[in-house]
Amino acid sequence: MKEIPLFLKSGRLALIISILYAGIGTLAVCSAYGSDPLYGEWTSYALLITFPMSILSFIYRYADHALFPVLLIQFIMFLLTFLVLSLFLKGKSDL
Repeated sequence: MKEIPLFLKSGRLALIISILYAGIGTLAVCSAYGSDPLYGEWTSYALLITFPMSILSFIYRYADHALFPVLLIQFIMFLLTFLVLSLFLKGKSDL
């Protein structure tokens, strides 16, 4: 049970990177329509940068206009990104 707090403390950089990456992707997906308040040319660039994380949310957003499922998908993708990135960074620091 003590491994979880130690894992989170060692993954602080992974958490910051994941929050920024997921935040940009979520904001871009939620601003993808022309009627959205933050719609602009930047959304296409942000979607390209965050493509691996935001593709499922982008597809769902165009299939159905609801935002709550998009936020749920993005949260799950954030968790997966954080876990993979923290394992990757932990493996690099062991070398």
